[in-house]
Amino acid sequence: MDSNNENSINYIKQSFELKNSKLYKEAIEMLYKALGCEDGKKNAEIISQIGDLYVLLKNYERAVEEYEKVLDIDENHTHSLNEMSKIYFLLEKYDKAFEISQRLLKTTHEADYFISHLQILYKLQYFNKMKELYESFDEELKNNAQILYIMSKTNLYPQEEFLKRAIEKDDKLPQPCFELAVKYYENENYSEAKKLFKHVIELEKNSFAYFYLGLIEHFEGHFFEAIDNYLECIKLDKSNDKCCFELAKAYIDINWLDEAQIAIKSSIGILKLKDEFSPKLDEHHFLLAWVLSKQGDEKGALLYLDLIDNDSKMYPNAQILKHTLNLTPDNYIQAKEILENYYNNNPEDAKNPILIESLGKIYKHLKLYKEAQNLYKVALEAFPNSVFYAVELIDILIDDKNYDKALEFAKKLEHTAPKCPSTYNSFARIYYRLKNYDAAIENLKILNEMDINNAEGFYFLGLVQNDTCQAEAALENFKIALTLNPMPAKYYAQTARAYETMGDLENAMLYIKEAIEIAPEEINYKRQAKNLAQKMNDKEKMDFYNSQILRLEQLLKQRG
Repeated sequence: MDSNNENSINYIKQSFELKNSKLYKEAIEMLYKALGCEDGKKNAEIISQIGDLYVLLKNYERAVEEYEKVLDIDENHTHSLNEMSKIYFLLEKYDKAFEISQRLLKTTHEADYFISHLQILYKLQYFNKMKELYESFDEELKNNAQILYIMSKTNLYPQEEFLKRAIEKDDKLPQPCFELAVKYYENENYSEAKKLFKHVIELEKNSFAYFYLGLIEHFEGHFFEAIDNYLECIKLDKSNDKCCFELAKAYIDINWLDEAQIAIKSSIGILKLKDEFSPKLDEHHFLLAWVLSKQGDEKGALLYLDLIDNDSKMYPNAQILKHTLNLTPDNYIQAKEILENYYNNNPEDAKNPILIESLGKIYKHLKLYKEAQNLYKVALEAFPNSVFYAVELIDILIDDKNYDKALEFAKKLEHTAPKCPSTYNSFARIYYRLKNYDAAIENLKILNEMDINNAEGFYFLGLVQNDTCQAEAALENFKIALTLNPMPAKYYAQTARAYETMGDLENAMLYIKEAIEIAPEEINYKRQAKNLAQKMNDKEKMDFYNSQILRLEQLLKQRG
């Protein structure tokens, strides 16, 4: 064997090894050395390989130069023509890609090249040329899955029919499956859409397939399945503001308001990054205000409501919510008349969730339980899968001491939302009122297993255990509640009660002092402290808390 030839082969072998190690620059050097062994000959295959390495380095301009050198040697070099066409397509130079692709099709008639050519024609919107070319194909090419998919996008042929035919030919192509699923979704054929979106996810982790699946599950009232799909979508695409917003709505539907607040704020943050100066945020601000109002943060809610423009479609709802936030015992009756008048005279707004919520809040404050029940029953007819309205209705029935009816609705809620923690909180409240403490504890344990971050759930379980002389178990749950949320005074007061039951009066006094510090106007905490001081034979503390109680009683009398 010629020594030059042998050296050339060795350099080419070294180039392949370097390429496999992703050392592309070093691989190029080896190929240039191989070319140097060719005795001045221009080896098209070696030059073509150099072009391929420049593509891997994303140096497309240099890659094109190398392929041009190949075409000077062999004007019909299929690989170089194809790679150049791909580069121009990638760089969105579709006219150049078209020119090269035409040259390529003069030398070969393989399906892959026709597919690439059709993609270029589609980008150039040369639909008539696409039709002319498609009609010239033999039956095998006409029924190629990828070609059917490209032609489905042109509106020259029935889109749904061509997508179905593409999938029949090759159901492993994710894009036609996804686009047909979207068509089914748009036509409200949710069962078929759901099957196809799931199939797409089996083929590839498609964020939009998860998003649409979430929308379908949400619409069907499967809130936890919707949340799981939204979260999978966000894992794959953290820039999807719409998914974050829909996730917030799903959290609201199961009454997970902390999680909803985080999701809305994430959506707002993403939108601002996308468009710093003019993102449309009225709906986001309104929903965030509503969540904050439910969490008792009225100042925060009003702040976001003030950001809503007067000409926004959310403005009327914002005004209703503002009106509700500004309620005081002095204006409940007036607010009731205003909102009832609006509710009765605007049938198109009779299903307005914010109007229903605001009117329900007033009925609850005024103890108009029958009116509140009727309101929420109508709301549930309009939104049969709403966990929020079901929980509100159950709460009203409990307040009205209609425990049998409350239990009936709680069982319906368990059937429709078996994975929702609020369901078991409702059961616990009913059983607690019925003094069925074992059943209340059982449901609270289910609640706390489902929602390990729910401080109120652990507090409620501790309260029931305190009432049933299970002070040690109660104490464990109060400590969890305080770890999750150290702010509520009642948590400290009940912890003090548990310590008192256990005979640990020193710790009981420490915790009741914390409760008094957080809520100094709560007279019962001072009475609890006085009783503890009495048990401890601490006359100084007894006198101190007794004077505090007397002062507070006088103050409360003055306030009427």
